[in-house]
Amino acid sequence: MRSPIRTLVAAVALTMALLATGCAVELAQSAGAGEEVLLQPVAAQGPNPFTGSTDASGVRPDKQASQPAEPPSRPRSVSGATPGLYGGTEQAGSCDVPRQIEYLTADPARARAFADVEGITPRAVPGYLRGLTPVVLRADTQVTNHGYRDGRATAFASVLQSGTAVLVDTRGVPRVRCACGNPLLPPTSADRAPVTKGSAWPGYRPSQVVVVTPAPEVITHITIIDVVDHTWIERRCGHDTRHDRPVRPPAWATTRPPTPSELESASRSPRPSTPAPATPSTSSPGTHDELAPPDVSEPGRPLSPSSPPSGCVTPTVTVTPGGTGRATVPPTPGDCPAATVTATPPSSPGTQTAPRTPSQDVGPETVPDSPDLPDSGGLIPDDVPDDTAGTRSGTAESIFGSPTDVFAG
Repeated sequence: MRSPIRTLVAAVALTMALLATGCAVELAQSAGAGEEVLLQPVAAQGPNPFTGSTDASGVRPDKQASQPAEPPSRPRSVSGATPGLYGGTEQAGSCDVPRQIEYLTADPARARAFADVEGITPRAVPGYLRGLTPVVLRADTQVTNHGYRDGRATAFASVLQSGTAVLVDTRGVPRVRCACGNPLLPPTSADRAPVTKGSAWPGYRPSQVVVVTPAPEVITHITIIDVVDHTWIERRCGHDTRHDRPVRPPAWATTRPPTPSELESASRSPRPSTPAPATPSTSSPGTHDELAPPDVSEPGRPLSPSSPPSGCVTPTVTVTPGGTGRATVPPTPGDCPAATVTATPPSSPGTQTAPRTPSQDVGPETVPDSPDLPDSGGLIPDDVPDDTAGTRSGTAESIFGSPTDVFAG
């Protein structure tokens, strides 16, 4: 028979052991585990959705083989301005924004709860939604989600599966989930590995989950990847996708879409590479072809004047009233361009001037006198008074300032 003292000692020891075990478990959870996070596949609306689905992407995640189990890990942080973070279809929105506006404005209580989460007034909800950009997640993304219950928003952490249609703001942060109309915010705590609940989808890996951080500056365009053919698209921020245009991939991108780890590396770069506009090989109506530089070899296109080599003398043309129309060009060194001067006689009223042919572009060194031409119909006579025999400084300084029709070659 056991003594009461021995029994009491055993009970006290057992109690202390249980307390110690409980404290150790609680300490381990607080030190290594994060908040509880609900895994949400693409098609699942989740608990207490705000509205009906406005998902217009038609995107379904690829069937992936199940991955081996991984230990919990902290999500990767990626800036919302990182090219390739999101996907979509060219000139097609992934979310029906007008319908989303109808859902919320039809129920003032829901609109008020939605506005409280987003930090706006209920009256500003339609304009706020139109200013968001429809995209598709390209990586499993952790967010702070919100359901609607008893007239107010209820917050919970969740991981949205890659392929989920969302609306993002001008910092690249997801703000609305289109499948349920829920307002979204960045996670409240992403510095520790989360404790997940719900059913994981094939291909889910804790090490590939990302958290979108706001871009350091407001962005006006988002570079996404086409979910159909994996080309790159630049999308103007806002719900209107008609201004989408193809662009070249960033310098760091490969032929396949980037992985979450590659996106994280690109996000950490001081200045992520900005894709350049793509130049289609053929032109067609509605495409965004870049203008090619003018072809200087095209006949009839003027060439841009260039500076002559050092030591060259700029040729001048002397025009004197009553002169013979002679143009004097000083000699130039051998490496200097020669000047071609063409003198055009003035036309008399009612007289048509025959068009010049290519052989007439270079005139003779002197023009013969024409004393028999009618008045005002020929060149200026040879007899020049002594006081006007000099050059006109106002017209002799530059070929382009001369009143005659002359050009420098």
